[in-house]
Amino acid sequence: MKINQSLLLLPILLLIIGCSGTKLINKGTVSPEQFHSKTNFTTVKTVIIIPVELNGIKKNFVFDTGAEYNITQRDSIFGRTFTISGASKRKNKFGSEVIKSLKIESVIFENTFSLNENMVGLKEQIPNFGGLIGQPIISKANWLIDYPNKKIEIANKELSDNSFQTIQTKRKNGTPYTFISINGQEYEVIIDLGSSSKMNVPKDSKLGKELLKTLKFHNNKRERYTVGGLQTITEKVGVIPLVTIGSMEFKDVEMNINTSSQPRIGVSFFENCLIYIDNTNGVYRIKPMN
Repeated sequence: MKINQSLLLLPILLLIIGCSGTKLINKGTVSPEQFHSKTNFTTVKTVIIIPVELNGIKKNFVFDTGAEYNITQRDSIFGRTFTISGASKRKNKFGSEVIKSLKIESVIFENTFSLNENMVGLKEQIPNFGGLIGQPIISKANWLIDYPNKKIEIANKELSDNSFQTIQTKRKNGTPYTFISINGQEYEVIIDLGSSSKMNVPKDSKLGKELLKTLKFHNNKRERYTVGGLQTITEKVGVIPLVTIGSMEFKDVEMNINTSSQPRIGVSFFENCLIYIDNTNGVYRIKPMN
């Protein structure tokens, strides 16, 4: 049995309370009114880490399209509390706050909503860890992610051209979904750039059951971080010969089958691509680099 330690798999955040998620995601503004900025990023276990100024203090944040809300690292929770369910189906209590200023290069996101928690098990893996950037930040700009060269552009204008391919995209509470095809069958998946797995499939899902019948897998034991902290899991790992999104083909895709909430494709699925999050038009656009 292979053992991988501290492989990051970050949470899909779902409020299980009676308030409007859309209202919380939309809270806040961006300045200046017209903006276009660039920054470099680093990675930890393939996950994107962006340098940010949190209320004037430099921190490193995980860029996580799968996170419905921002999370700020705090030693203890404060503010109104919420019970949250994550990708592993576990639940935990979070505090909440309004972030006065979160600055990425010259772009300032003001008065955005954030959950807060002491993220033990994750903060030890990322130097000067500040938290997670989720949909309250991501939804307010267009993002061009050059994953091979570790660069990001942020703007309120068009950043792509006709060399990019638009993929079918829909949103649920701000979280992006697309559709993949395997062996002629189409499946809905989350575009979860906060996940270090190329592809993660729940073992009790239709896709998971089909793959277990048709592919060879080996057992893998690892630690992952999700709501409720680090947990040790045992999963099945295998390779799918071909996955398509629209007309794009992705060959020999490594995937994990375990206990999780929904099928998702992670950031390393697009490791050889430019990824354009076009929030002006509500779609994702992809440009393979080879």
